[in-house]
Amino acid sequence: MKVIFACGGTGGHIYPALAIAESLKKKADNFEALFAGNKTGMEASIVPQRGYDFKGIEARPLIRKFTLENFKNGVFVIKSVFDALKEVKSFNPDIVVGTGGFVSFPFVLAAVLTGRKSLIHEPNVYPGLANRALAAVVTAVTAGFSSGKKYFPAKKTFITGNPVREGIISADKSAGLKEFGLDPEKKTVLIMPGSRAAKNINKAMEEALPEIGRSFQNVQFLWMCGEEQYFALEQSVKNQGAKNIKVLKFIDKAELAYAAADAGVLRAGAGTLTEITACGLPSVLVPYPHATGNHQEKNAASFEENQSALVIKDKDLTAETLLNALKKVLDPETGASMRQKLKSSYPGNGADNITDIILNKICLSK
Repeated sequence: MKVIFACGGTGGHIYPALAIAESLKKKADNFEALFAGNKTGMEASIVPQRGYDFKGIEARPLIRKFTLENFKNGVFVIKSVFDALKEVKSFNPDIVVGTGGFVSFPFVLAAVLTGRKSLIHEPNVYPGLANRALAAVVTAVTAGFSSGKKYFPAKKTFITGNPVREGIISADKSAGLKEFGLDPEKKTVLIMPGSRAAKNINKAMEEALPEIGRSFQNVQFLWMCGEEQYFALEQSVKNQGAKNIKVLKFIDKAELAYAAADAGVLRAGAGTLTEITACGLPSVLVPYPHATGNHQEKNAASFEENQSALVIKDKDLTAETLLNALKKVLDPETGASMRQKLKSSYPGNGADNITDIILNKICLSK
């Protein structure tokens, strides 16, 4: 079975494609994959490191409003479709799978134009522009969250969940506490706002340090603050004598951090929300306000509506609003309710579910 995976721009588009590829490799006969993306994107280095062939083209975002720059982008979009057509005809895949991002558009469209099977996966609650444009013409659509299905044609849309690392589900709490040197007798709050951290979250936490010392003595904090502010924030914690706060530049073993945690303070990207759903972590969500299409606030609103998380908009985040929200999610009754709602909404590992759709509903003979 030959598959082109079209993905790029962010890890949220690249890693799901890699997870689906790994799942297909185990289940499909004569599996052969080609990853396609932007030649200057992070995918150009990540994908080959994972052992897959990669083909890069020059791609630009779809036009959202008319400006001179976007007019130029439109010319590149047309050119990228012709470049994608060339690659699709050369590789001759059984199916093209797009996992989002503007670079997926030309390849998935090329599959449609050449009469090949196609699938798009939407990881967010509200779909991006590329997937909205492609939904009507692809063979099938898979959605990471049930609340996202309403934006796509019902008859060919499947709720699969998003691909998630197996370790997120299977990691052991005691192993997580040991990894980070945490006290098993205290509740643990994980502050992990993405790979680049978040200055507003760091600011609120720093201002909250005196109150944490007074009111959260039986709680410990695992705080990933990023490299830029690490030394200053570590010094602030020392100055407050806050021995219940562990400050880290980065957290490489996220699965163990999730396992150790009883509550989280997190952004609201699709990957993060999939992970807290899979492990049932009650959380305070602070959506990144500059995400494309404001998708993080839309993601978070869906969780808030379901009462499976608390949400504070970035502009409303202060030490007071943060600590008030943490008191709520750390409440045993509230936390248990959130945990139950999260776990009951988890549809299973999206990579395996998407693989089953490809093999059993789209490419039956492959």
